[in-house]
Amino acid sequence: MKVFVCGSIGYGGIEEIKRVQEILRKRGFEVLDQLLYNYTHIEDFRDKRELCSEIVRRDLDFCREADVIVLIAKNPSFGAMAEVVVSSLKGKPVVVFCPERLKSPWPVYFSEVVVKSEEELIEALKSIESKEIRTIPNVYRDHEMVLTYENFTCICPVTGERDYAVIKIRYKPRDKLIEYESLDNYFKGFKDKAMHHEAVVEKIFNDISKAVNPKNLEVLAEFERRSGVKAIVKMSNY
Repeated sequence: MKVFVCGSIGYGGIEEIKRVQEILRKRGFEVLDQLLYNYTHIEDFRDKRELCSEIVRRDLDFCREADVIVLIAKNPSFGAMAEVVVSSLKGKPVVVFCPERLKSPWPVYFSEVVVKSEEELIEALKSIESKEIRTIPNVYRDHEMVLTYENFTCICPVTGERDYAVIKIRYKPRDKLIEYESLDNYFKGFKDKAMHHEAVVEKIFNDISKAVNPKNLEVLAEFERRSGVKAIVKMSNY
């Protein structure tokens, strides 16, 4: 898993970034190192627009390449918070590392989790690494989302034959949205599992509920006709 550690570079947080980077490397994580390009000697960026563009574009490339963002929230940072917002809206999970008080709601809202210690940070990253359904912050108005997945397949536990289905998800979100491109990998995880139709729908319903905690959720699976019978299974709390 590729980790991008961001924090206050221009306002004195560079040593803390290096320290956290080294901790993660020792634990086996691949760290994307933006500190290879050091601009701490620059006191004023107002007349350096071309350099600003170069730095921002490079850091956004790190955000795109990373699997997860770690924000060190000990000191305020314009750039780090921008990286967090951009990354989270693209479905990248954000972990906020803040051993002390955090006086801004913004890092909390755009994060997957806030941790207070190095061990909590490692555990959070391991948890994200195994997470199947990614999310993004809901920065939009109250709405309802309908998602359809047409390539679902699993194994019938009775016959051993392959089952095919169309899965439809309808939900009203709270603070989180399903990053729906991640659903492809999630659903592919059912490919070789022997599961009854009802068990499939119950698992999807429970996994989505856990991932985004929606106001309302409905999961409907329309399975391919077998032995003259077409099965449609639905679970809903609407």
